[in-house]
Amino acid sequence: MKIKIELKKFPKKRPPLPKKIKKIFNKFLLNNRQNFLSELFEKWLHYSIKDRGSNKTVLELGAGTLNHFKYENLNKTYDIIEPLKFLFKNSIFKKKINKIYKNIKNCNNSYYSRIISCAVLQYHTDIPELYYQSSLKLKKNGYHQHSVPCEGYPMWDLTRYLTNGLIFKIKYGYSFKYMAKHEHVNSLDEIIFLTKFFYKNFKIKYSYPFFSKFFSFYANIEFSRPNKKNIKKYLEIKKNPQKFLSEGSNFV
Repeated sequence: MKIKIELKKFPKKRPPLPKKIKKIFNKFLLNNRQNFLSELFEKWLHYSIKDRGSNKTVLELGAGTLNHFKYENLNKTYDIIEPLKFLFKNSIFKKKINKIYKNIKNCNNSYYSRIISCAVLQYHTDIPELYYQSSLKLKKNGYHQHSVPCEGYPMWDLTRYLTNGLIFKIKYGYSFKYMAKHEHVNSLDEIIFLTKFFYKNFKIKYSYPFFSKFFSFYANIEFSRPNKKNIKKYLEIKKNPQKFLSEGSNFV
């Protein structure tokens, strides 16, 4: 079954970077997230997140330079997960963040009405574990909402290489393909499939220019109501993966 094939992929390992690119990785990461053109191009990622003006408690995954925070109501309980401190250490919004965690497993006794992210899920090496852990952090009637690139589809792939690819080549002299493969380990289809497995309610919308996964830059997915039956199956696999791989699967 497809779920068996998908779960076998995780946790994923990032392809190694060439030594020369590895030396400039952190610098590029920070500059790319603070780039004016990137922020202008990515506005849809932020505006497509709903309830930004509400007082609902929020957990933002992979908050990076805190570039989404300015789109939110700044006077509410707002926690983030971001293991790379250098990305947000100089942000003017840092003092407004309630709690900062390195990992979702560290969010003990914390529960949220909204769990959100902007252009993060494509980076995560273990989405099944993330979805399981985050299901434990949702309040009753809470939901997830995540904006992601249409990774694996023509419009996004072409645009990324015509923008980031050319800039990277001109500025650093190296091919961007190594950076792209190292960072973006999940496709849009993988993210959608796993989301529907772990959660019962699922919605998706696509961005400009043509509002289709084939011809859009981004997608926004909203989901809620953890599928307890499938999560239980996932935990069984996690506990005894060899038995699962040898005997097959009876997932629904």
